[in-house]
Amino acid sequence: MPEPAYANIARTALEQVLSAQLDAIEAAAGLVADAIAAGGVLQAFGTGHSRIVTLELAGRAGGLAAVSMLAVKDLVMFGGADPGPILDPTYERESGLAERIYHLAAPSEHDAFLIVSNSGINAAVIEMAALAHERAHPIVAVTSLAHTRSAGARSTQGPHLADLADVVIDNHAPAGDAALEITPGVRIGAVSSFTGVLIAQLLTELVCRQMLGRGIDPPVHVSANLAQGDVHNRVLYERYRDQVRPVEP
Repeated sequence: MPEPAYANIARTALEQVLSAQLDAIEAAAGLVADAIAAGGVLQAFGTGHSRIVTLELAGRAGGLAAVSMLAVKDLVMFGGADPGPILDPTYERESGLAERIYHLAAPSEHDAFLIVSNSGINAAVIEMAALAHERAHPIVAVTSLAHTRSAGARSTQGPHLADLADVVIDNHAPAGDAALEITPGVRIGAVSSFTGVLIAQLLTELVCRQMLGRGIDPPVHVSANLAQGDVHNRVLYERYRDQVRPVEP
């Protein structure tokens, strides 16, 4: 069969990230390594499908143990809120969510933030970035600059995520994310999750390399499906028990 069109889109997006974003990812890795070395963790926040990128960073085999995933669902799982409202897919536009999530997590002054949003325009991510900025947390944004700058983006008041971050990593997704017009007026082939996962893994590697360069052993999870996994990971769970949220199975 002929190669699917998305295969070429994926290759192009991968090459764009690798050719244009490594300096930004290296700078972001420095902020994260600084936070972990100071006794803090990386607070990773996203809404909607951007949670895929934060989940790629948190609580996984081969990932840094010093990453806490923040999400709107925390209000229910850890804050006892009514689950009804968060099932609304537009709930991320609701003002005030970020402050509730932030205070529920109670970040340390040493923590860095990574905030993921393809559009970079919804209230939850903007307000989380503003809170982190006000409290002097270093902020890394993973976002689509094409969407942020697009004339066709949904209009919102105030700054975009990219305006509030110390380091901006462009995921090279197009405006609207879907990159393939399969038939007139119908677009498929989302890019942001694919490149976001790549960015997450590159960031993990560069954080670990920076920590090793400083003579610090990076705290990395081993697969729980390997014989030594549970014993190894239990030490890390205890070390970060009060700083990192458990990721549900």
